[in-house]
Amino acid sequence: MNDATLTANPASPAATVAASIAPRKQSQFRLIAACSLGNALEMFDFTVYSFFSLLIGKLFFPSDSAYGSLLLAVATFGIGFVMRPLGGVVIGSYADRRGPRRR
Repeated sequence: MNDATLTANPASPAATVAASIAPRKQSQFRLIAACSLGNALEMFDFTVYSFFSLLIGKLFFPSDSAYGSLLLAVATFGIGFVMRPLGGVVIGSYADRRGPRRR
């Protein structure tokens, strides 16, 4: 079956299926693009924080030792890195139970 056959008989089941696949693929592409962009921005945030961890440790966690300040800054980075997927699991399970379907 070619495109001319599909356009000639728009009421055919094949034309209906073909017409419903195009918006789904576009919607799936937009979803993947949005998720990828959000993940890239999150990783950029973590990368910038790791580059400036020495300065952040010195400014926000004053200590007698430079290693203590750096350790506290890296621990803050580590807590954020661990809590991101953990929060996703907890909030995701809650959203799956209490999502947009109201019963």
